[in-house]
Amino acid sequence: MSSQPPDTNHSQRSERVLVLAPTPGDAELCRRFLSDAAIDAEIHDDGDAFCAAVARPAGALVIAEEVLHGETGRRIRDALGEQEAWSTLPVLVLAGSPRRASSELMADYESYGRVIFLERPVRIASFLTSVKMALVERRQQYRIRDLLEERNTRIEQRDEFLATLGHELRNPLAAIMTCAELLKMGPSDASQARRAREIIATQANQLKRLLDDVVDVSRITRRKLLLQPEPVDLRRVIEDVGTQVETEIRSKRQTLSMDFEQAEIPLIADPMRLRQVFANLLRNASRYSDDGEHIAVSARRRGTQAVVCIRDEGIGMTRQSIARIFDPFFQCQDNGNGSREGLGVGLALARSLVERHAGSISAYSEGLGAGSQFEIVLPMAPALPTPAAADDTDSHPACAETPHRRILLIDDNVDFALGLQSLLGNMGHDVHLAHDGTEGLRAAQRLAPDLVLLDIGLPGLDGYEVARRLRRLKTATRPRMIAVTGYRRDNDKRRCRLAGIDGYLIKPIDLSELQAEIARH
Repeated sequence: MSSQPPDTNHSQRSERVLVLAPTPGDAELCRRFLSDAAIDAEIHDDGDAFCAAVARPAGALVIAEEVLHGETGRRIRDALGEQEAWSTLPVLVLAGSPRRASSELMADYESYGRVIFLERPVRIASFLTSVKMALVERRQQYRIRDLLEERNTRIEQRDEFLATLGHELRNPLAAIMTCAELLKMGPSDASQARRAREIIATQANQLKRLLDDVVDVSRITRRKLLLQPEPVDLRRVIEDVGTQVETEIRSKRQTLSMDFEQAEIPLIADPMRLRQVFANLLRNASRYSDDGEHIAVSARRRGTQAVVCIRDEGIGMTRQSIARIFDPFFQCQDNGNGSREGLGVGLALARSLVERHAGSISAYSEGLGAGSQFEIVLPMAPALPTPAAADDTDSHPACAETPHRRILLIDDNVDFALGLQSLLGNMGHDVHLAHDGTEGLRAAQRLAPDLVLLDIGLPGLDGYEVARRLRRLKTATRPRMIAVTGYRRDNDKRRCRLAGIDGYLIKPIDLSELQAEIARH
């Protein structure tokens, strides 16, 4: 494939010139001409050997015209006809002085494909120029072949990925729908209802992670993902992730230990993206470990670098899997049963994000059954500034401290809007709904809301236009506008800022982020 290092010997064989010259004179001339020009040539005076050679890779054929008459010509024509669709092997015919019109001569050789005629006596300059042009043409054919192979591989990967994505989406959806049906059946045991709600929340978060990973891989591939670096303590980032994945690890009766240096490990990094890296690695360790096994995380300084090791006691990896473990859409099947788990994007995303932080990530395993280890190396920063005691507060204000607001929610997804209205209403806010832009503008004039939660993909007037018109309304107070949308491209965020939208939340929204946006008014 084109993605592999070129095979020099294979390339040379692919460019060899096969010569069928039954007379010693033609054979010697071809040998001398091609040798002087440093062109790899293989001279034959026997039709059987030549036809066998045509079945192997070659760059061009040089054939004396008289050989093409009779059985040998038919066999050469058959061999050329068996080439693949991308291949048209150039054939240089050493012809005698034409005794017929050139059109009649060409018609005789159409079945051979790409034919170049050279009249005897052949001039060396014409001969070598024709051979070199034929080889250039042949190289282009090989490039087309490689591109076709790469395209077919990408199509296979796409189809495999879509099939896996469908499988991964159906699992949490099945759990959510089952629990929803259970809750619809009416009064039930309180613990059973609580468990159903917990399952719905867990599986909804799993759907969100799947979608986030897919979108982020796409953004990295298109070089559209931007980091938001800030001073962070690596230990705190990893502890946060441990809390985040604790329920999933505990569900398999696995244990997680963390071993850090006592001193801080300062970085200048995007904490959200680092949490994404370590969450993917810990979930991967849990996925490929059996129930009851142990996962260990350690973080140490190594000179000016921070080194994080994540070890598991799971199925381990072969050398072949280690070589490909960070490739997009690669799914390790070293468990021996051929099953495919996950989308195959988590580790590829982790590597890309680590490299965007000027770091590196590597995988190790002593073989199947021996567990795996991932090592992440990141550049350290100077010591973090000591925060003032007054600043030692939660990153998000508590729900109880959030002032009550009059909120206008403009969203055409009725189920989402009703659900969010109930949620915010239970938090003490006065929430009004509109399901398109025009209705939203009328409601804004009537209600004078403190806050507008605005979907971007609205029917009719989209969210950008609604925001621009809201900005022009003559009201006593200026409402704060927050986009609540499924769009997460950088260009979408830029367009929101230009339209006068103050904040940006991605569906499905994080409740703590929503509370923080409401409290900022």
